[in-house]
Amino acid sequence: MDANELTTIYTLDDEGKAEIIKNALQAAGIRCELDGEHQAGFTGMMQIGVMVRAVDADRAAALLAEHEEMDD
Repeated sequence: MDANELTTIYTLDDEGKAEIIKNALQAAGIRCELDGEHQAGFTGMMQIGVMVRAVDADRAAALLAEHEEMDD
């Protein structure tokens, strides 16, 4: 896999939460894109993929796991 190829590290069905995750990753210096965002009218029905470069995938997943632990 190419280090710059985008890979999905997380999926969810809440566009608002997806944007928060995207902003948090970008604030940490990780380029992030959302796959399936802007599906107006389909919140809760369609999956949104959080995508980062393969080279950043482990770090991004660790950041997400850390934030989820803090939410519990």
